[in-house]
Amino acid sequence: MAEPSIDAVAKAAGVHRSTVSRAFTRPEAVKAETREHVLRVAEQLGYTMSPLAQALRRKTSTFVPLIVPDITNPFFAELAKTMGEAAGERGYQLMLCVTNGDTVQTAGYLTAMQSLYAPFGIIAPSTRVDIDTLTQFDFGQRVVVIDRVEQSSVPTVTVDSRRGIELAFEHLRSLGHQRIGYVSGISGTYTAQDRMDAYRDLAHGDPIILDSGADTEAGERAAAHFAETADRPTAIIAANDMVAFGVIAALASRGFRVPEDVSVIGFDGLALGARFNPALTTIRQPIADMGSVAIELAEKKAADGSVGHVVLEPELLVRSSTTGPRS
Repeated sequence: MAEPSIDAVAKAAGVHRSTVSRAFTRPEAVKAETREHVLRVAEQLGYTMSPLAQALRRKTSTFVPLIVPDITNPFFAELAKTMGEAAGERGYQLMLCVTNGDTVQTAGYLTAMQSLYAPFGIIAPSTRVDIDTLTQFDFGQRVVVIDRVEQSSVPTVTVDSRRGIELAFEHLRSLGHQRIGYVSGISGTYTAQDRMDAYRDLAHGDPIILDSGADTEAGERAAAHFAETADRPTAIIAANDMVAFGVIAALASRGFRVPEDVSVIGFDGLALGARFNPALTTIRQPIADMGSVAIELAEKKAADGSVGHVVLEPELLVRSSTTGPRS
């Protein structure tokens, strides 16, 4: 059975089709009694106004794209979940767009969102190149960037990565660790470079870079490097939680225990970390706050043209993957 049309609703309700349209899109422009009558008839017929049709007709919409490089990474999954909640509370409809790190895909999503009259978008780019893509589109100037801060022409929200690495060092040194290694696992972004630079500064001239790759094998290579090192570090800082999980698993496969043989600390605060074995000590990013702040920055720019940059504070979560070094 075909879905009823707006004309069918108008005929059944005894009103003009424009009245039906206004009852859905501009209810304040229709008398309460008429509006209730139209909505009641529409419900009886099973008619709903298409959000896409509304967007094309009004040249504005409530669609808000969240463009991420990889939904298999729990960080982006948690970001999507919390941002969806924040968007819904403000009357927006979040649309998840996954690029798989492809800038062509990013450009395609930006074009589509411009065509759908999205009021703004949120993007967590995979590389600096993604940021450059934004300047090619008018819609790119209505984007808020999450977890990257190298672009001044659009609003940004990120976490103080340097402070996060400081917290990791403070925690490990308070336990007695002096030789502290580092595994990057991410590259090509401001965030990655900021964390690496902070580590090098805080290592006091004795950095131990176990791996600086950007693929899923970073943890395996780091564990191999650790096993082959004569004067091994007693603790390892991982650039994010997923890298930390990989490092711990790879160390276990080589017979090393965490934290008995080496302590490991991550950076993200993913929910999975609390259920990992051992439970992961980590630097928590306020992922839930990122979504709310990003939307606020987008709305503020739309209202007065201001470009805000917000840096959120990280927090140390101490769990079971860190302890004092073996004597």
